[in-house]
Amino acid sequence: MKRGTRSARWAAVSAVSAVTALGAVVALVLWASGRPGPSAGADLADVRRTASAPSATATPTVPTPAPSPSLPQPRARDASLGSLQVSPAPAPTRLVISGIDVDARVDDVGVEDDGAMVIPAAPTSVGWYRYGSAPSDARGNTVIAGHVATREDGPGALAALRGAAPGMRVTVTTADGRDHDYEVVGRRAIVKKALPVDEIFARDGRPLLVLITCGGEYLPELRSHRDNIVVTAAPVG
Repeated sequence: MKRGTRSARWAAVSAVSAVTALGAVVALVLWASGRPGPSAGADLADVRRTASAPSATATPTVPTPAPSPSLPQPRARDASLGSLQVSPAPAPTRLVISGIDVDARVDDVGVEDDGAMVIPAAPTSVGWYRYGSAPSDARGNTVIAGHVATREDGPGALAALRGAAPGMRVTVTTADGRDHDYEVVGRRAIVKKALPVDEIFARDGRPLLVLITCGGEYLPELRSHRDNIVVTAAPVG
C-alpha cells in the first residue's frame, strides 16, 4: 500500500460520516421512524473474502482533513490532490432499488481542498466516489453515498436504505447507457467510529457495490447520527 492511502479513505469517510446535518424536527422524525433495524445478511469483509482477485494498485491520497468530532483522527501521511486518479470507466448516473422505492440521480464527486469527499447538496441526488472503482471495473468497490435527510428538504434519496434486505435487486445505470444489476447481500448499522474504512474503499478483490448513508440515534451535540448504514451488493447476471 502506498504512503497516504489510508488518509484518502479516511478523508472520504469523514464526509460520508457527516452527510446529515438536520434540524431538530427532521431529526426527531427520522430517529423515530428510521432507526436502523438489526443487521442482515453477510458482512462486507466476509463478502470480499468469498472470492479473490489480483491486487489493484493502491490509489494515492489527499491531504488529511480536520478530524470530525465523531471520528478517530487519521493516522496516515499527506499526499497531493493532483496525485488522485479518476476511474476511466463510465460513471454511474442513476441508482434504483425498487424494493425500497429508491430512484436517485448519481453525481460523480471528488474531494474538497481539505480532502473530504463531496456529497451532493440536493437530497434527491447521491454521490459516486470517482477516485474509487466504477461498475464496469473488474475489481474493487463502487462506493455511492448520500444524505439521509437535510434540514431544508427533509428525507433524502437514501432515507429508506435501512430497509434494504438481502435478495433485493439494485440497478446502477452508467453514462454509456448500460444497466449494472446487483443483489443486496448484507446490511450493517455501524457506529461511525468503527467503520471498516479499508474494506469500504477497497480497490482490490471482487467487484462490489457499497451504499452508505447515516442512521441510528441523532446526536444533537454533534449534529450527526451515531451510525452509518452500510449496504453491500454483489453483481448478478
